[in-house]
Amino acid sequence: MKKYLLLFILFGLFFISCNQEGDLIQPEISRTIIAYIAADNDLSGDATVSLQQMEQNFSETGVNLIVFIDQTSTNPRLLEIHPDTATLVKSYPVSNSADPNVLKEVLLEAIKMYPAQEYGLILWSHGSSWMPNGIGLRSFGNDNGSRMNIPDLAENLPVKFNFILFDACLMGSVEVAYELKDKTDYLIASSTETIAEGFPYDQIIPELLQSKIDYNAIAQRYFNYYNAQSWAYQSATVSVVETQYLSGLATAMKQLCENNPVDLQTFDRTSVQRLDVYEEQYTLCDRRFPGK
Repeated sequence: MKKYLLLFILFGLFFISCNQEGDLIQPEISRTIIAYIAADNDLSGDATVSLQQMEQNFSETGVNLIVFIDQTSTNPRLLEIHPDTATLVKSYPVSNSADPNVLKEVLLEAIKMYPAQEYGLILWSHGSSWMPNGIGLRSFGNDNGSRMNIPDLAENLPVKFNFILFDACLMGSVEVAYELKDKTDYLIASSTETIAEGFPYDQIIPELLQSKIDYNAIAQRYFNYYNAQSWAYQSATVSVVETQYLSGLATAMKQLCENNPVDLQTFDRTSVQRLDVYEEQYTLCDRRFPGK
């Protein structure tokens, strides 16, 4: 009897120690998705619509959906999404949501409060992708003119995410994907401008709640939503990048460039399709249909 009692006590101590260390005890929640909405800018109203859509088709399926949202004329706040509602978790003092240190602090806090077996990240704001150094247009986010450089963004992501979804213009470039290759398994983003309304979250949230996410289905829902629109709203370009192949792509591209040198001074840049509007195309934009 004493032998069995001793074994029972030892087993109990082992269980407690594992629970304290957190090494062997798996979180009951399968996935925590964090949406970081940096909307202290002209997209503040669109952010409210996206938040309402996230609530609309959310269901309690063992997945956490946590939203940090920073809008004009209100303090940033952390919300826990439930069906058709959101619970306030924390209110923050006025801060710069385009500061990579603020991003890191918010993500660390959300991960600590909502531990899970895997994590997903939605980055919602303006975006300017990746441009040559010195131009200042390789960024995500906009908080009263302040922006976050992509290398700083990557450096301040505290964990590797299963996916990162960019709801922002021009973030689907290979340069952005390569910078984030060690921070996510999948990247969902547009290589062109996106309509300010953004992703149709009432349609894609159910996809993100699945036990195994079909990332192509998310991209297809985004495309189908805008393809069904008319005039300027019928505009959608989206890609899904599996980041494990990016190192091989970089090696192959380097070899291709070394074996096929190009005189950039004489290269006709107008022969290449443009994906941005930072120069003459601005004159063609209708400001009634702003992008991100």
